[in-house]
Amino acid sequence: MKSSLSSLSPIRQTAILSAIAALLSVTFTGAAYLIFFGMDNRFWSAMNMALLIPWTITIPLSFHQAKQRFKLVGLANRLAEAQSRLRDANRALERRANFDGLTGLLSRDSFFDQLELMRMDDKANVLMIVDVDHFKSINDNFGHPVGDQALISLGKVFRKTLRATDLVGRIGGEEFGIFLRDTSLPEGQVIGEIIRHEIENMIFEPYANMRHVITVSIGVTDVAGHHRRAAIMGNADTALFTAKRRGRNQVVVFEPGMRAKPRPTQEKAQSFQMAMMQFPLMQNLK
Repeated sequence: MKSSLSSLSPIRQTAILSAIAALLSVTFTGAAYLIFFGMDNRFWSAMNMALLIPWTITIPLSFHQAKQRFKLVGLANRLAEAQSRLRDANRALERRANFDGLTGLLSRDSFFDQLELMRMDDKANVLMIVDVDHFKSINDNFGHPVGDQALISLGKVFRKTLRATDLVGRIGGEEFGIFLRDTSLPEGQVIGEIIRHEIENMIFEPYANMRHVITVSIGVTDVAGHHRRAAIMGNADTALFTAKRRGRNQVVVFEPGMRAKPRPTQEKAQSFQMAMMQFPLMQNLK
């Protein structure tokens, strides 16, 4: 009743409250007059006064209160709307921070934060890094919007193939991280092959009736709680580099002794050493 009355305009609120006050005044005044004085020639005069006095008092007072109440209701409604917009904005910010805006997968930071928590259990776990082969050529030949659509299509494949308990996030431009809980290394290799096969055989058309085959290289490694994250990522990255070096479009499981991906500074140093070794030979030939 109070909420429904507050939603009315001030004039309507005033009319209702004044009518109630006048009705109560007439009822109680009439009853009291009849009890104490009985029915005489002054009864109707008393009734007129009982009707007019409440109207005179309650109309300005009720109108003022109704206006204040109406303002408060409007303020409360605006505050509720502002709080609702703030909650929506906070949810949007939280989603933007935790999820990649293009693919809808976990963002890099969110993926690694959850990886740190989930890899500490005693179960067998697997980490894989998935990298799109020749992704630059897709952007160069078809444009960046088509490249974005390719990444979105990969995200759909991951969601369709993986379990709800698995982690998958976009950790680089065309690079994805996948963490498989309670999964052995051979099982992880099989799952990697399933993902690779699904991506290679999905229908991706940069233009109408023009299919483009997308392939990925995948590096797989086992994960234990005592492993340092840098070592785990290094192993998966080494396996991925081996897959790329062997021709791409394949799944490679990390093995000790694999050749790690050289860093740019190491490559420059090796090139410089080779040049310095060849320099005396060139001098002798002269």
